Amino acid sequence: MNPRSDKQLIISLGRWVISPLVIALCSIAAHGANKLDVELESGAEYDSNLAVVELDQYSSAGDWALLANARVNAQWQATPKAIFKAGASYNSKTYQDMSAFDLGIQQLFADASYELPLFKLSLSYHQADAALDGTDFLTLRQHSVYLSRLFNQRTFVRGAVNYQDKDFPTSAERNAHNLGMAGDVFVFFNQGTTFVAFGLNHERENAASDPFDLTATSVKTSINHQFPAWGKKTKLQLGWRYEQRDYSTITPALEAKRDDTRQVVNLEWQINTHEWLALVGKLERGDYQSNLRSADYSETRASLTLKASF
Repeated sequence: MNPRSDKQLIISLGRWVISPLVIALCSIAAHGANKLDVELESGAEYDSNLAVVELDQYSSAGDWALLANARVNAQWQATPKAIFKAGASYNSKTYQDMSAFDLGIQQLFADASYELPLFKLSLSYHQADAALDGTDFLTLRQHSVYLSRLFNQRTFVRGAVNYQDKDFPTSAERNAHNLGMAGDVFVFFNQGTTFVAFGLNHERENAASDPFDLTATSVKTSINHQFPAWGKKTKLQLGWRYEQRDYSTITPALEAKRDDTRQVVNLEWQINTHEWLALVGKLERGDYQSNLRSADYSETRASLTLKASF
């Protein structure tokens, strides 16, 4: 990608995305949110092979972690056609023995949507700051423009253009900007209690160091179902994601071009023990294949948490 063109794109996205979102945040603060959601979650997770995917690192060892998550989202219906949203969250994993993999992630987002005659136009900004063992290792900023529409009260379609900026304080050679296109389709059944989702994403990443330049294509699908169990509201989700990564230049450690495939299968079960409290179980199997040894591994994660929503 042309760095000059990317800079022009950043400026354009800044005008299209940041300004409306700043207005959205100011409007929510000035008028008061007409919808506020707060979520607190805590529990435990076991990971069979601790890894940091973004840094191509894995440990070949497993460990238990304490999970603690908090989230707050606000929404303001400015007009019948305009909606502003904003939110913040914090997620942490604290391992029993391997503290080098302790992870903390702070996230912020803002979103502005307007209902047009044929579709909904939305602009959004997301930022995530991640720390490993208390040391910052990644800041990710994403600007998005997306269109969406619901057909016949059954099929929801969304298309997006995303621009990402990645900053690695301790690995400057990985600093990158990323331009991608994504599409999602959701098909609802049984009066909305069941839906199937399909997604396709294609992106190109230009890094500070040429060996990290890549093109990636991913597909994902899931089936989600809500049903009563023992008189309690229950949700079940089964998902699958596949990603192919092609690196554009030779990786010195390989003396060849790097080639990665990633495949993840996950199962999630949630039962509401009370109107505001839910028990959540998750099981995930990830298979990461690469001709670079430090990125070639597999892992299994299982977690059980309590989630309170207000």
